Amino acid sequence: MSSPAPNTPAAPASTATTAPAATTTKKPASLKAVTGFGKLDPNALANMAHHIAKGVGGNPVYSPNPPIAPAALDASANTLSEAVIAAMDGGKTAKAVVKKQRKLIIQDLNLLAVFVQNVSNDDPVIFAASGFTAKQTGKSAPQPVAVPSFRSLDFGMNSGQIVAAVKAVAGAKSYFIRYAVMSGTTPGPWTTIPAASIQKAITISGLTPTTMYGFQVQALGVLGYSDWSTTETIVCN
Repeated sequence: MSSPAPNTPAAPASTATTAPAATTTKKPASLKAVTGFGKLDPNALANMAHHIAKGVGGNPVYSPNPPIAPAALDASANTLSEAVIAAMDGGKTAKAVVKKQRKLIIQDLNLLAVFVQNVSNDDPVIFAASGFTAKQTGKSAPQPVAVPSFRSLDFGMNSGQIVAAVKAVAGAKSYFIRYAVMSGTTPGPWTTIPAASIQKAITISGLTPTTMYGFQVQALGVLGYSDWSTTETIVCN
């Protein structure tokens, strides 16, 4: 006869808690509208309002509940344009309307700019369809440095000297100047000197008086060297 199975204690109830569901935060829109509408004169502001009203009103993506009805914005722009014309006669009432409508339109455009940023979901095509211009994001790619030139070539304080002043170009880290004795329009062997700073004119010494020299300048940028400038000539004193 088999023995009865020993009583086994019941397993304790689990005290584990279920982790709360992760909450997701909507990523802020990275496409931002160019604003600064207060810098526009009344006529330009009215034209901008017409443009935005047409863009937002003509795209079904923006149709669900915009903060400002496109038709209302368009009507405000018409009122502003009419008031600007009326104010040309110096009427105080018309000037007051211009001021009031200008303030209203700026407020409406700022509200619509935020609305478009959110609804476009960072789609550049949908964003552009609204009529707003998107701000540039990130740093622009470096560009090749432009060819520099001389601001002036002049005689130095002493015989055998030429003073060269270089025009700065955007993106240049340093410059190089080279010179050679000219045989007609043909330069001889070039002598190159560095010009780390061009804030002041650079004096080249040890030249032969009454001799014609050709000068060129070159810039160095983050992507490399520019071409040499065209040759400029001067007779050393």
